[in-house]
Amino acid sequence: MNKILIVIFTTFLSLASLVSLANDAHHPSKEIQKSYSARGEVVALDAELSKVKLKHEPVLALNWPGMTMFFKVADKSLLDTVKVGDQVDFEFVKVEGESPLVINIKPVD
Repeated sequence: MNKILIVIFTTFLSLASLVSLANDAHHPSKEIQKSYSARGEVVALDAELSKVKLKHEPVLALNWPGMTMFFKVADKSLLDTVKVGDQVDFEFVKVEGESPLVINIKPVD
């Protein structure tokens, strides 16, 4: 009985090792998202939907012209730091199939 338990335990440890190796630096489990920075003006806030509408300057890294668009915010509390009419610097990530996601926003001094 002890030999069977040892074999089962050893097999379990071997499988656990293989799983951890699959998620090492050479085989990341998730793609790292690149963030982009821009400057713009807050046009509207929608706390209920966790969105901010920004009129932003061109985002050269994405070949985006300046435009006005809605962005989701990663954390609803970010909306408490700005108000309509504020000039802001913001950082966002692109999310496949969804609105870009603002991860940081702050008024320009």
